Amino acid sequence: MAVLGMSVVVLGYAGYLTMLFVLRRFTYRTWVFDAVILLGIVLAVVGLAVGDAGLPAWIGTGLGLAWFPLTRRELTIVGSARLTLQAGDRLPHFAALRSDGTPFTDQDLVVRAPALLVLYRGWWCPSTRAVLDELHRDLDRLTAAGLTLYAASVDPPALAAGMQEHVGDGITIVCSFPVAVLEAIGARDRRGAPWYDRLLFRAPRGDIATPAALVVDASGRITYAFRARRVDERARPREILASLERQPLAGNAK
Repeated sequence: MAVLGMSVVVLGYAGYLTMLFVLRRFTYRTWVFDAVILLGIVLAVVGLAVGDAGLPAWIGTGLGLAWFPLTRRELTIVGSARLTLQAGDRLPHFAALRSDGTPFTDQDLVVRAPALLVLYRGWWCPSTRAVLDELHRDLDRLTAAGLTLYAASVDPPALAAGMQEHVGDGITIVCSFPVAVLEAIGARDRRGAPWYDRLLFRAPRGDIATPAALVVDASGRITYAFRARRVDERARPREILASLERQPLAGNAK
């Protein structure tokens, strides 16, 4: 029983790391791995209680218990729990690029409003691909409500071009997004890419965007603002669509 418990815990670790660093995929259903690890801990403890070999039981229990603080630390995004800008505030002016290198500004976004602007970490991040895949799956539902979809990061055009190819024409990839504007929005992550992504995928050093989503109306004001507190959180389509029916509060106008 103890050996089985240790094996289940090791399998949980191996599956998670393989998904991230070999398959380069990410799932919002991280609770599945939590459940696998918890099962392994229970089996290891039961094995210890019935007199199975102690070392596998202690290894399984120790690795299992370490899973929770380690993964929570890596999943948690540092910074404030909310964006600086909220519903009713005006989207800051910015000058960025499309993935083909042509200029893109806040006015280009506003003229296509209502618009959804999703901020993502970068091409190197497995959770980024999950964010954009989920957005693509919701594409018909969101565009049917009149939304134009944009996804932005600090990536240069050469690296953002692959993202544009991945998501197709329904989502416009915006790149070289200014760090100063991320700061104004409250979506600047000063830690940048984790060390293992820099080591394995050559992710660049420097500030990146905190995963966030803004809905902007035709006046340039924000009707919905979301900031992820963990990399396995994302803006819910129903909340995005509900924001289209709400007007910004007059007291927030700037």
